Amino acid sequence: MSPAITIALPVFAVIAAGFAAGRTNMLNAAESEVLNKFVFKIAMPAALFGLTAGATPPGEKELAVALSYLAGASIALLTGYFLSQRFFNLSKQEAGAHALTSTLGNAVFLGLPIALNIEGWAKPFVSSMLLEGTIIIGIATALISPRKEDGHALARAAAFVTGPLKNPLILGLILGFLYSAFGLPFEPPVKTFFDILGRAAGPTALFSLGVFLATHRFPAFKDVAGRVSLITATKMVLLPAVALGTAVLLGVQNPDYWGALALFVLVPSGVGCFVIVSQYGVYKSETAAAIAFTMMLSVLTVSGVLVVFG
Repeated sequence: MSPAITIALPVFAVIAAGFAAGRTNMLNAAESEVLNKFVFKIAMPAALFGLTAGATPPGEKELAVALSYLAGASIALLTGYFLSQRFFNLSKQEAGAHALTSTLGNAVFLGLPIALNIEGWAKPFVSSMLLEGTIIIGIATALISPRKEDGHALARAAAFVTGPLKNPLILGLILGFLYSAFGLPFEPPVKTFFDILGRAAGPTALFSLGVFLATHRFPAFKDVAGRVSLITATKMVLLPAVALGTAVLLGVQNPDYWGALALFVLVPSGVGCFVIVSQYGVYKSETAAAIAFTMMLSVLTVSGVLVVFG
């Protein structure tokens, strides 16, 4: 059995377990929201802090990989934001959620376990995660956050910038990055504390996604198919093409770094997208559908990465 299948099958199994719990009324929609809040406010920030606080700052070679990802992600984010408004007449908040789902990958819960088990892949992979968390998630969260149309322009701009700082995921990443940058000791008991909380984030988020799929009514497929198709094309085609092309221009040569970058940009839309949009109450059905569809597609893309670079 391929490594990609070995990773992907348990992921789908946890989602299926949540779906079964919802369908059999073991858990309802309100209880799913409680799980979401636990992931969003506690477990996932702990996972991201623990990951970044214990990592060494990236060097020049890792920075080239991270910048390659940032180029692809920036194009994907802007494309998703503006095209979704043009083609589907979405509100700015909905377009922000669409852009997030078109950009943010399942790096933590699908890509990272693979990268950690292939020599030479972990450091460039985590370097890309740092930029994803501090820049891409920050911008996307600002786009999703509700903004008042009245008031002074400076006040609106300040709210646009400070809005993401109210996001626990962003705070976890920034604090972890600062902790690492200042060289503060990450003692084993402290690391274990964050590891324990962080390990709960992935399965809880996946299980909650399954409960959501079972307990919520979705729009007609014809109303969702176009949006999911645009998300898939942006996330799985446009973003990787721009990122890998930028890596060529920046002179990335190390095969391990190429493998890490390819894995990072070809994982599916992340469960974190569902967690974030759920907190703002927008675009939940479309995001859940896109995660499920790109997750199935990623069995092929991730397998391809492992065959070529693994």
